[in-house]
Amino acid sequence: MKIVTLSENYAKDKGILAEHGLSLYLETFNSDGTINHRILFDTGQCDVFIKNAQKLGVDLSNVDSVVISHGHYDHAGGLNNFLKINKKAKIYMKMEALAPKFHKDKLFIGFEPDMSLMDGRVEFIDEVTNIGESAFIFPEILIFSEFDTSFMGRDKFDDELFLAVVENSSVTVLSSCSHRGISNIVKAAHEYLKLPIKNIIGGFHTRDVSEDRINFIAHNLKQYSPESIGICHCTGFENLSQFRELLPETSVFYNNSGNKIFLN
Repeated sequence: MKIVTLSENYAKDKGILAEHGLSLYLETFNSDGTINHRILFDTGQCDVFIKNAQKLGVDLSNVDSVVISHGHYDHAGGLNNFLKINKKAKIYMKMEALAPKFHKDKLFIGFEPDMSLMDGRVEFIDEVTNIGESAFIFPEILIFSEFDTSFMGRDKFDDELFLAVVENSSVTVLSSCSHRGISNIVKAAHEYLKLPIKNIIGGFHTRDVSEDRINFIAHNLKQYSPESIGICHCTGFENLSQFRELLPETSVFYNNSGNKIFLN
């Protein structure tokens, strides 16, 4: 599997743009090494992911499926821009993603999709859905532990979903923002697929949280013995060293904008 981070809060390479948001491009492969499926997981705020894709050699017109993790502007705001350059990709999201989103009941933080561009291309999902041969969309994230959640007032993020990709009898979990808790997300994937969790990539929503919360997440992820964890976006760059210290047997890295990951 190949993962290219098209948009994220930080960039370290010259010419690569950054923004508050996240967009990941995935390629899954057949046993003969040919590409099986091309997935765009979130679209960031605007068109930063498109500009970076051009610089990183990613042809977004070839994307087969778009998965929207939840209805916030920094994850779905670029969807209209994508649909103008890609005429074939199917769009997967939960119906609740279209509901208006507000911060403290005042500031609008949702996204406004052009329904004419989405016409006939969107599939609202409410059960685990397989795309390609090895990728699974999980639309239900049970709250096994409420301590590891980042709800916003009355919003319990019923629109949130995540991706899991199965290759070589192990699982790579991709979560965009983890409002419902990365420990809950990984447990949901493990209990459904009943396979080892090899890689975990995404935002953990741990910026400005307590040290107890960081310790709790690390303790829960450690039990799966993942080979690598790529944190980004709402995890907070400042938490990288703490996760590394708490998970010494796991390769913990920061997954910045422009990063390319190749997983076996």
